[in-house]
Amino acid sequence: MPHKIAGDPALQRLVIEQSPDALVLCSPDDEVILWSPGARATFGYSEVEAVGRRFAELVVPPDRQAEEQALRAAALGRDVLSRAMLHRHRDGRLLYVDSTTRAVRHDDGSLRCYVVCTRDVTALTVERDARLLEDRYRDLLEWVPDAIVIANEIGRIVLFNSQSETMFGYARGEMIGQPIESLLPRRHGLAHVGHRLRYQSKPQVRRMGAGLELFGLRKDGSEFPVEISLSPLGASDGRFVMSAIRDISQQKLAEKELQEKNAALQVANQAKDRFLATMSHELRTPLNAILGFSGILLMKLPGALNAEQERQLGIVKTSGEHLLSLINDLLDLAKIQSGTFQLSPEMIDVGGALKEVHATLLPLADKKGLTLSLQLPATPLHRSVDRRALSQVLLNLSNNAIKFTATGSVLLELSRSERGIAISVVDTGVGIAEADQPKLFTSFTQVGDPRRRPEGTGLGLHLSARLAELMGGRIELQSVLGVGSRFTLCLDDA
Repeated sequence: MPHKIAGDPALQRLVIEQSPDALVLCSPDDEVILWSPGARATFGYSEVEAVGRRFAELVVPPDRQAEEQALRAAALGRDVLSRAMLHRHRDGRLLYVDSTTRAVRHDDGSLRCYVVCTRDVTALTVERDARLLEDRYRDLLEWVPDAIVIANEIGRIVLFNSQSETMFGYARGEMIGQPIESLLPRRHGLAHVGHRLRYQSKPQVRRMGAGLELFGLRKDGSEFPVEISLSPLGASDGRFVMSAIRDISQQKLAEKELQEKNAALQVANQAKDRFLATMSHELRTPLNAILGFSGILLMKLPGALNAEQERQLGIVKTSGEHLLSLINDLLDLAKIQSGTFQLSPEMIDVGGALKEVHATLLPLADKKGLTLSLQLPATPLHRSVDRRALSQVLLNLSNNAIKFTATGSVLLELSRSERGIAISVVDTGVGIAEADQPKLFTSFTQVGDPRRRPEGTGLGLHLSARLAELMGGRIELQSVLGVGSRFTLCLDDA
């Protein structure tokens, strides 16, 4: 005689306990009254944890709460309502489910409870998505150079191309249906779930983790740096996200080597600066003594000198002054390069500073038989600038003009330009070849006609250009070979 389930509580209970589906009984207020073993297996909550809590709060994602409420409202008007839905496991992963809801009423027609029967169809849905994308995109994505991984809206992998197999060490069959987080280090996995859900709410083509260091996780447990580009991929059966993944291990290695070289270079520069500062101090001390004693001898304080002795002492003094100037320039340049050179701007009469330079160099010009003239505007021009730096630039430019002009004249000219103040040093020297002009301020080596730089290294011009930059200006050059040159210090208005 066949068993009669109706009226047999033991058999009824057996059906509930052995059913593979999640069977849930909810009050009209959505509180769980009954929670079957199938519900525990599907959603991860024990009966003790579930009973008394609202069903929607337990298993419905926050962004699907309105959908769940609409389902309950619709169930009130129908005998049975079935629908494919998205639910959530206790551990946070999303599940595809087929859910059937029935509203149970009292004899008077009032609502007694809801009976919910839910079946996990995640594996079937993933398999369907994988077949769909395999048919549409597999052949195309096999030819791209990057690893391509496509995940569906619950973060399960549905396409894994051959480059992905090579990069991560997994066979395609191992990864279909796995969470996309399985390709990330564990420390990033939980955070990535939140990032993924936020991305799906506003999908767009963009880099993943912009400004962050991202790592992939191989099958053997090793990690490697990656760049990941995300793209939404629409399909009629759902929403998908395509990840293009690139291994940047070599790029990171090159960046590390570059950082190490930069650090070593910085240490070397600091050592160079310390050496220059020490060398400058150590050289200036005996050099000042040489200049002082040669000056005393030239003044003939110890006794008379014959013409040859006076000439030779003059050479010693001139060479010493030139060497001292180079040492000072080296020290200033080292300070500029190390960022320790300090400017002290003050409001000055620029014409007055140019007069001082003219007076200082007039004896040198007279000695060479050159005309050193000064041209100033009728109205004084004032400027907030470091007086020492300005004088040093003007002395360098003017001294070079006198030094490399054999005959003719040198003009020091101050004028108002369209953008500010222009101070020009114009000579009638041999000029500078056009090909050499662009590198004149950036190289210490001799350029152009050897008659143009018979003694110099270009250090003074390089230093002048750097000082001009610190003062917010620049040096411009106009020169014609065989005619002469015009060096102009341009100080723009703030």
